[in-house]
Amino acid sequence: MLALILAAQLAGPPATIDQMAWLKGCWTLTKPNGGVVEELWMAPSGGVMLGLGRTVRDSKLREYEYTRIVEADGSLAYIAEPSGQEKATFPLKNLSADEAVFENPTHDFPQRVIYRRLGPDAATGRIEGEINGQAKAIDFPYKRCATGN
Repeated sequence: MLALILAAQLAGPPATIDQMAWLKGCWTLTKPNGGVVEELWMAPSGGVMLGLGRTVRDSKLREYEYTRIVEADGSLAYIAEPSGQEKATFPLKNLSADEAVFENPTHDFPQRVIYRRLGPDAATGRIEGEINGQAKAIDFPYKRCATGN
């Protein structure tokens, strides 16, 4: 009985991958230092959305990340593999029509990954948590890529 109670507490809210369809497509952000951050998300299919991100500055790749949002146990999970590091899984904590919050309190940083839809051509990615007991958050105010990119 205790195992069932614990499993219920760890499971995220009911959700399907189709509820994240608004994130599909290409998103871009130009930073003040001239760097460009891009995220590309494939449409939901087969219970998963595949994503790819890269940061380019001074014509050089600075960071990259392979990501997935997957259906898991009747909910969703965000899985990230940044710049060759070990993968990290963030189960869904909250989901609304315009926001998805994924959380893994045991991960070093970030502990939360958040996507917010601001309109058809604007979204914010946000990572947040603590580093050495200090709260930290980084926002990625994305615009949809121009067609043809």
